Amino acid sequence: MPLIAAFAAAVALLSLVAFLGGLFWMFDLVAAFRPQLALVLLVLSSILMLSRWHRTALVIGLVMVVNVVTIIPLFVPGPRAATRDLRILSFNVLANNEDYEEVIEFIQTSGADLVVLHEASEPWEEALGEADLGYTIWLNRNPEDIFSSVVLAPPDAVVESFGFRLDDPRSVAIRLPSGVSVLAIHPLSPQRRQRAELRDRQLAIAGDWVKEQAGPVIVTGDFNASPFSYPYRRLRATTGLNDSIRGFGLELTYPARLPSFFQVSIDHLLFSEGLAVVDRRLGPALGSDHFPLIVDLAVSS
Repeated sequence: MPLIAAFAAAVALLSLVAFLGGLFWMFDLVAAFRPQLALVLLVLSSILMLSRWHRTALVIGLVMVVNVVTIIPLFVPGPRAATRDLRILSFNVLANNEDYEEVIEFIQTSGADLVVLHEASEPWEEALGEADLGYTIWLNRNPEDIFSSVVLAPPDAVVESFGFRLDDPRSVAIRLPSGVSVLAIHPLSPQRRQRAELRDRQLAIAGDWVKEQAGPVIVTGDFNASPFSYPYRRLRATTGLNDSIRGFGLELTYPARLPSFFQVSIDHLLFSEGLAVVDRRLGPALGSDHFPLIVDLAVSS
């Protein structure tokens, strides 16, 4: 039992330092697994309680509650609308994924008004160009880049790319005919300190863009940050954007090839006042390491 108690203490400490993601990038990586940490703490505190290690179990249980408190809002429904005005599909297709036909068929049957495909390489651009999808296709990849985010939108949309190199904003802005402004983003994955710092800056740039817009605003894409991540929470706090995940639970989106216990939520859609969620769901992986995200929204008159 001492070994279990020591392990429980280590997990509890790890979950607490994850709140300090703004101080050290690796702490922020741990924050993505807050639901898993809470579950492990629940199991360990129960074992300790049953083994009559009551004080230790109580301390571990209290840390577990601290973690659960941050997770509960994802399950509490926000305001909902009944009628859909806009459907957005955001999907990291994975650059070397070759399931072109399956993804194209999924897009055709999705009924999406706006589609953004992240990590779209040259073969993806060619496959999309050959398909009769009924959208105008905007390619945003520079020739020297491996991939970018491809936008499929109505022909009268206005699209502006901000670049997808490592130190670029890695985003593309879309002004829809309805007057809704959308920023599709794909910040760097925080695999090491420099990339984590660039990711944080790219999310901050997205926040600056939001503040400059008039009318309803949406930010969507592969954020490479979980709802528990410091830069994600800062983005929401500084912009006042609402999270479409609210009321839908964890909505784990990556990595699709692993069991759900090891998955995290890093694909998101945030929205401003003037919009309301009608529905939200994930699609099949379709050869990618991400699940596609589909969100239905209503636009206030």
